[in-house]
Amino acid sequence: MILPFLIGVALGASRAETPESYMERLYGNYHDPSFNPLTHPQLYFTPRLVTALKEDSRLAHGEAGYLDGDPVCQCQDTAGLHAAITGVTQEASDKAEVRVSIGFAGYDSRPATFRLIMTKAGWRIDDVSSADDPSLLRSIEASNRAQRSKQ
Repeated sequence: MILPFLIGVALGASRAETPESYMERLYGNYHDPSFNPLTHPQLYFTPRLVTALKEDSRLAHGEAGYLDGDPVCQCQDTAGLHAAITGVTQEASDKAEVRVSIGFAGYDSRPATFRLIMTKAGWRIDDVSSADDPSLLRSIEASNRAQRSKQ
């Protein structure tokens, strides 16, 4: 049974990873200018949030839906991005909140809070709150309900 272990190592994730190191690794991906967590959302978000994101995209029919940017960087363009973990609250062994200060060259930093849940695949973002949106998940789900009722 070496194969499952090797797969976990190859993906760079581990169930032993802390919420802080998960977020640091996630923000480290932004060194690649083509990185976008929405390209492979299952690697970064919980199944519930992935479902909401996919439904938002489907209901938008190729237009911008509720989500019109990257929820991790809180942006559309990552140029000059710098993020710093400002706090972590471990609510349980499988739940945590990570507070991040997100900034861009020439602009003031803004706080965001990421609710993480430990899944079988490791830590994943279940919700994001910021000054603009206290719950990305609830907002997307509400928008999806409203869009479905219009059809």
